[in-house]
Amino acid sequence: MLERFFLFILRKFPPEIAHNIGLLALKCGLIPSKRKITNKLISINLFGYKLSNPIGLAAGFDKNAEGLPGLLKQNFSFIEVGTVTPLPQKGNIKPRIHRLTNQKSIINSLGFPNLGADKVLTNVNQVRKYHKLGHEPLIGVNIGYNKESRFPNDDFVKCFETFFHVSDYITINISSPNTPGLRKLQFKNKLEPLLKKLYSIRKKLYKKYKRSIPLVIKISPDLRKLDLKTISELSIKYNLQAIIATNTSVDKKLKKNNKIFNLEGGISGKLLSKNSNKILITLSNFTKGKIQIIGVGGIDSADSLLEKFENGANAVQLYSSLVYNGLSLIDKILFDLIKIIKSRGYKNISFINKNEKI
Repeated sequence: MLERFFLFILRKFPPEIAHNIGLLALKCGLIPSKRKITNKLISINLFGYKLSNPIGLAAGFDKNAEGLPGLLKQNFSFIEVGTVTPLPQKGNIKPRIHRLTNQKSIINSLGFPNLGADKVLTNVNQVRKYHKLGHEPLIGVNIGYNKESRFPNDDFVKCFETFFHVSDYITINISSPNTPGLRKLQFKNKLEPLLKKLYSIRKKLYKKYKRSIPLVIKISPDLRKLDLKTISELSIKYNLQAIIATNTSVDKKLKKNNKIFNLEGGISGKLLSKNSNKILITLSNFTKGKIQIIGVGGIDSADSLLEKFENGANAVQLYSSLVYNGLSLIDKILFDLIKIIKSRGYKNISFINKNEKI
């Protein structure tokens, strides 16, 4: 009841201000801790870790790792902060977030506003004093490049080296529509040199520190089938651990309402669900279980989460649905998941795609 009232008040503010108020509440410990939900039916394996449930927090919610103190006390099994760039960045001109309340969706044109790698590293280090590497929820860092950068690949390397010691995994963001040229990195002539460079750096760091870190790539829902095939092949070739499907979409077919047709930015939430599911199915067919897939886009219930698993996901991430439903949505989905999986007779959520029952 209190959460509903809080959400009602927040919606009276512009989206970005409301979001910052929510982050401040998490930072200051004003959001109540949730009792951990555990059940073997919903446990998963991700990046070699056994996690209590399949729900993670998508990048973009906590760009600067400021809300981590409160987010760690919710029922996420993994949390992704960022996107982080080497240097501080203001992002695009405001207003740059628009609620599409009737469609339970969001359009954003943020452009990676963040405090820069050094400040985010400080924030993550503060949390690492009491939340060690490898402990649930895992903490991943989503990395990108500065808008004015002349050497984008060097920015990725810089961020990778910066967060290597404090991250449970690192995600390469090459799919945001709000940074000029970024999405071109998804094509083979740009993607292979980047992955090759990171592969080399990762090997050197492993030899030096005897620590291997999972590397993940986040892709667009607007890609062609051929591009998805290339991404799958290169991800396997350069030993990535997962593909996140997907980032936001700029598909104009999703903007049927004239009021939103001319708004800049990428669409997330329920409007993205169908497109992201198509990508998920295609990726699953190409990767054939050789690499894990994290489903994102339009998840706001146990049914929509299970649909991701049926389409090939090994885990999921939420963001937009939390804006409309609050953090209690996580617990609701988990309890409903347990009931549904039990009623269907599955051993575990991971067997949904294989249709393997007890």
